[in-house]
Amino acid sequence: MGPAEIIASLKELCETEGPHLTTEQIVSWIEGQGGYESDADLIRFAKKMKARQLARQLLFEDPDSGQKVKRLWSLRDPRLKRRYYADITRLPEARRKRLIRQYAKYLDQMRNVRRALSDYFAGQQFFAFYATDDTELAEVEA
Repeated sequence: MGPAEIIASLKELCETEGPHLTTEQIVSWIEGQGGYESDADLIRFAKKMKARQLARQLLFEDPDSGQKVKRLWSLRDPRLKRRYYADITRLPEARRKRLIRQYAKYLDQMRNVRRALSDYFAGQQFFAFYATDDTELAEVEA
């Protein structure tokens, strides 16, 4: 069973196990479906994921702003069609500063989105303007 079939059939698990699934439940279900390839492939994939996790944890402290940002950035090489890690300490200073500024703005936006979603799920209902059908839209506009 390949990844596409597993994803398509996860609907069964969602229907039988209810709305709260753990990663362990999903892993054991995939194992039961024969979804993992050989152990060597699984180990290679796990090592790749662990390497990515560790690469994300390496930080660089910007001397100008004092902000800590990721040092290794995953970028796509359009010529080779592969991803690679770029070390921001080796980028030209102007590009590094622009990247750090953009990253700070991105983090601020993500913080605001997380805060808004947290409030919404806590029952604050701030997102009434996201209507799902025309009748709800008419109620919001009224």
